[in-house]
Amino acid sequence: MTCGIVFDIAHYSIYDGPGIRTTVFFKGCPLRCAWCHNPESWSMKPQVGHLSSVCTGCGTCRDACPAGAVTVIDGVYNRDASRCEVCGACVDACPSNALELIGRSVSTDEVLHEVLVDLPFYEDSGGGVTVSGGEATAQSVFLTAMLSALKEHGIHTALETCGFFDASLRDQLNGLVDLFLFDIKSLDTDKHREMTGVGIEKILDNFTSLLGLCGSSRIIPRIPIIPGFNTEDDSIFAIARFLSSVGYTGPVHCMPYNSMAKSKYEKAGCEGLYRDMGVLTEDRLERISDLFNDSGFQVVVNE
Repeated sequence: MTCGIVFDIAHYSIYDGPGIRTTVFFKGCPLRCAWCHNPESWSMKPQVGHLSSVCTGCGTCRDACPAGAVTVIDGVYNRDASRCEVCGACVDACPSNALELIGRSVSTDEVLHEVLVDLPFYEDSGGGVTVSGGEATAQSVFLTAMLSALKEHGIHTALETCGFFDASLRDQLNGLVDLFLFDIKSLDTDKHREMTGVGIEKILDNFTSLLGLCGSSRIIPRIPIIPGFNTEDDSIFAIARFLSSVGYTGPVHCMPYNSMAKSKYEKAGCEGLYRDMGVLTEDRLERISDLFNDSGFQVVVNE
């Protein structure tokens, strides 16, 4: 039985592909985007999240921890990650819900059992299951096993991906994924590396190859619109020119930035990495939509 690590399974999702969907969020990601909305997805391992804003410093978690990994001194919580067994005992004991277990090991059968309860919604709406993250291709064995199980049940599959995966996966994914929701963030490789930790070459190569395999009807470029990163006219023109040059003729999805993820960084223990990227104005978003439209692409803005 194939197992993997997920951190959420969201039911009744309407923004991650056609129809009503269930979105399965995998843990683990090779990128570190400065604006990331799911920092709890970076590590592939389960974690214990902590919110100091609701923690009372009562020490119940310390008393419940079988590994002695938690200390509470003068009301201040601290956890030694090297000793923590991520068993969840402290989470269960916390009276103020300041602790959360982020990520759990599941089998393909367990995921299938959970998503099949939504089958009537898929059938009525033309929906299905979307796999997201993190970056699901980072758990490629679990991903392909899960996609195969979904296909055996006739369920429409979509994959949200940053595009940074080994070329050896492309043929297999093409046979298992009905719709690719493919991030393209910037055509400036130096800026892309600075803001995400990786260059763009592998991402663009994967997009071009998948487009050749599945055509424009089965792949949608999704552009995160990030102030100070890719909102200028030149950045948008560069993305539009790339899409035209590789023969893409479908819609473009724009994903506007928002700054509501700050508490997630604290919970995941990486609050020092949070960056507020600024304000995306309605005028600028409208200008970006116009630029894509003028380049021949239908624009969908996912608020």
